[in-house]
Amino acid sequence: MTSTDALNFLQSLLAKDFKADEHRRSHKKRAEPLVITLSRDFGAGGEELCAELAHFLGITIYDKEILDRVAQKAKIEKIHLEQHDEQTAAGISDVLYGLVFGTAATRHDYRRALIEVVTELAQEDCIVVGRGAHLILAGRKVFRLRVVGSRAVCGERVSAELGITQAEAERLVFETNSKRHKSIQTLYGDLFEACSLENATNFDLILNTDHLPAGNATPTVLVAAHQFGFEIFDIHHRAGA
Repeated sequence: MTSTDALNFLQSLLAKDFKADEHRRSHKKRAEPLVITLSRDFGAGGEELCAELAHFLGITIYDKEILDRVAQKAKIEKIHLEQHDEQTAAGISDVLYGLVFGTAATRHDYRRALIEVVTELAQEDCIVVGRGAHLILAGRKVFRLRVVGSRAVCGERVSAELGITQAEAERLVFETNSKRHKSIQTLYGDLFEACSLENATNFDLILNTDHLPAGNATPTVLVAAHQFGFEIFDIHHRAGA
């Protein structure tokens, strides 16, 4: 589905609202930031969907760029954060953290800096990828999206993309997702009673891309965000610019 097709589909679903309010609202600045948090399974197409959403909405994606800001706040070299990012072993102690990363900072320092960075980013329109942003911003008006897929289907995509066997791809999918789950539980387990990525109530929309590829899911997410209460009518103006 092309960007034009997706927009036309969205407009057809929201025809009444667009006809009544498009001109009045298309140039209106949003009264509050449009913030989307994206949690995704490896191979589920979350990155592709994220790029489509950012294009439609004209907002910024924050992913690896978050590490630069966290490194500055926590005074930890970025290279250490890259090794840490979404790969923290469950139960790692603060002492071991210091030894591994060669710094007096603890994972609590990392978390504190991460929370500060994500909270600051959420003051403006943006999409924040991973790192437990859906937990950090819990209780605020943000649209918390999770993109999932079965190991077999995600494995097929990873196999095609990386040129590896299906078995290797499925193993990589499982290992990557396990690291992400453990990272969330390690960082936030003492702050949130049910922080597991498997806890559906932590998200506003969970999208299974096994039969709805991420590239076709943009209208679905935009409609959900509209129903959630965000103004998205200036999409038409941006896309046509």
